[in-house]
Amino acid sequence: MTGNEAASLNLADWCQPILVDYLRELYTEILGSDHKSLRILSLSHGRMWRILILGDAEKLAVARKEIIGIARLAGLNTSAVELIDQAVLAELMDVIVSRFLRSPDLTRAYGRIVVAAAMRLARLGLQAA
Repeated sequence: MTGNEAASLNLADWCQPILVDYLRELYTEILGSDHKSLRILSLSHGRMWRILILGDAEKLAVARKEIIGIARLAGLNTSAVELIDQAVLAELMDVIVSRFLRSPDLTRAYGRIVVAAAMRLARLGLQAA
């Protein structure tokens, strides 16, 4: 395992619960706290972000289609999911910067991983268009 792969795995491991909680907050704001799809959307979208951070393009395409499908069943369109992803991206960067404030090398490494993840997500969106 390369240093970047190890860093990606570490980032994916510690941030997934944080992202799932944040996704639940975002979906609750949009759908309400008692919506039947809230749990599955939050967990599935969190899993997609883990795959995104780890960089598995094949699994990412499948996970993204799953999220879009579940979101549509909940009454959300692709644009809503994209806005949620933008919010998650910003939140993840904020968490990384604040959590690793005293470790600039790790902050920089995780930041690069998040930028690469954002680029993968953008490419996926372009392929779907």
